[in-house]
Amino acid sequence: MNEKAKNIVLTGFRATGKSLVGKMLAERLGYAFIDADNVLCERLGGSIANIVARHGWAFFRQAERALLAEVPAMVRTVLATGGGAIEHQEQWQRLSDCCYIVWLEADAATLRQRMGDDPNSAGQRPSLTGRPIQDEIAELLQKREPLYSAGSDLRLDTAAHGPAALVDRIISALRSDLGVSDEDGAFRAVECRGIDSPKNP
Repeated sequence: MNEKAKNIVLTGFRATGKSLVGKMLAERLGYAFIDADNVLCERLGGSIANIVARHGWAFFRQAERALLAEVPAMVRTVLATGGGAIEHQEQWQRLSDCCYIVWLEADAATLRQRMGDDPNSAGQRPSLTGRPIQDEIAELLQKREPLYSAGSDLRLDTAAHGPAALVDRIISALRSDLGVSDEDGAFRAVECRGIDSPKNP
């Protein structure tokens, strides 16, 4: 199997559907699925908002960076990362060498609407600057979009395509970009080696 097909990493801003698309993609491929934010919340003992309130963003980012460092040891896993994970550039370069990375994007207006429609948004990802989260979107997109672009193998617009269509496009890209096919045995259920169940550090 092509080394980069061993694991698939989904990146992108909040509310781009990384968790939903990741779950659907993992089911289609027979891969394990891991939501990085969920793992971190279980390891650190609280919601992201609570963790940040108690310990600060630097503490959370350190734990996030450590989690990314575990990814190269995983096998046949789809990982949905937090929106800011792309800023860990040293770890991200290592992921680029051994994972197929998909950037799920959406324009600022779409992101604002999705966050406004999600009552749990503030608890999942608190503000980085103290301003309302929706006011931060344009600023953070300007900062992160060059990183998403440089650090991804595939870019998909989630405002233009639904989750099922996005999954189809990712699988098609895996076949065309990496030459992976069902006959290679890459797309079938296997036991995941990596983060099977979150543990306290």
